[in-house]
Amino acid sequence: MVYDPSYWYEQKRFEFESKVESSEGKRVILKDTYFHPEEGGQPADKGTLNGYEVKDVQKEGDEIVHHMENTSHDLKEGKTVKGKIDEGFRIYCMRAHTGAHIVFGAGREVMGDINYSGFDIGEKKARIDFETSSRVDRKTLSKMEERCNQIILEKRPVTWKMVKKEDIENSEDIAFAKKIPSGEKVRVIDIEGWDRGVCSGTHLSDTLEVGRIYIVNKKKLQEGVTRVNFCVGKEALRREYGEKRSLLRATSILETDHTNLPGKIKDLLNSRGRLEKELEELEALRVEREIDDCERYPREGYELLIQTLQASTEHSDIIAHKAKDGVGPEEVLVLVNEDQGISVSVGVGEDADVDADHVINELSREFGGGGGGTSRFAQGGGFKASSQEVKRSVLDYL
Repeated sequence: MVYDPSYWYEQKRFEFESKVESSEGKRVILKDTYFHPEEGGQPADKGTLNGYEVKDVQKEGDEIVHHMENTSHDLKEGKTVKGKIDEGFRIYCMRAHTGAHIVFGAGREVMGDINYSGFDIGEKKARIDFETSSRVDRKTLSKMEERCNQIILEKRPVTWKMVKKEDIENSEDIAFAKKIPSGEKVRVIDIEGWDRGVCSGTHLSDTLEVGRIYIVNKKKLQEGVTRVNFCVGKEALRREYGEKRSLLRATSILETDHTNLPGKIKDLLNSRGRLEKELEELEALRVEREIDDCERYPREGYELLIQTLQASTEHSDIIAHKAKDGVGPEEVLVLVNEDQGISVSVGVGEDADVDADHVINELSREFGGGGGGTSRFAQGGGFKASSQEVKRSVLDYL
């Protein structure tokens, strides 16, 4: 038996009458139905039977089962019922399904050697998964979107026919045919001169009815498989005009037009880079000056220098350099950094009788954390204390 549903022949029929073939609880099977079940990436139609809400529609073998919202219905076996399909949702699904064929054809033209890996229609956007070794970047997506909308405007006919399985089984021109369905014949959708593919879904009669395609983004699922998300119809226009409004706001803020916008942005980025570099230099100078402005405490045989800093990790090399190479022969330099937790650097001059590693070990013993180094230079961090507590401990120890 060949699966041959009525909705293939009258894809825009949204109201119909049929007899109930069987009814058991929430499950209702009609003699003939125009409800599309969840299949091939297309969600189940929404609608009613005699005013009772249809919650879901599933294909079981060659039968289409309507799952009702609840059991409080009078859809008894042999009764004639009126089916009503949600027209807006069906049209959206038809646009998305036809759009998927258009997008696949664009992918084949732009990227070359591709295969189909998956498809699905969501509430506001659809997605198609490509098997391709090509790099799919924003430029690729832009070319694909442009070709899609050219094909839409050309109003190419969308037709279908049943063909023998063996006639297409090894065809490289048939998309969506990675695994041919079982049965004597299969249904092939044909967008004239653009795309042919095995498909069981509902489609429009020509590409112009899709209205618009907007490619949202892409996502690499795994090596060799890229997902492309796209919108059709009103949602495509909504996103496109939203993008245009953002562009207009940007040109207004920057006091330019769209043709000069890239150059303006480039100039701003260059200016930002220069300012960031200048800021970095000023910040480094600030850290150096704070280190040079240490508190000094005379000790027997050496002078203790202590300073509390707020220096980011970008300036850790300045701290290390000062503690290693900027210490006088009879000086002990202790730098307490408050940025992202408490860390301490200790530098000891060659004539000072102090062990830098012992200082860090003493702080670790008292406040936790850890670290180490040599007798002349050591660092530690993770101390569970405030900078003032660390400072008092150093003053007591040294």
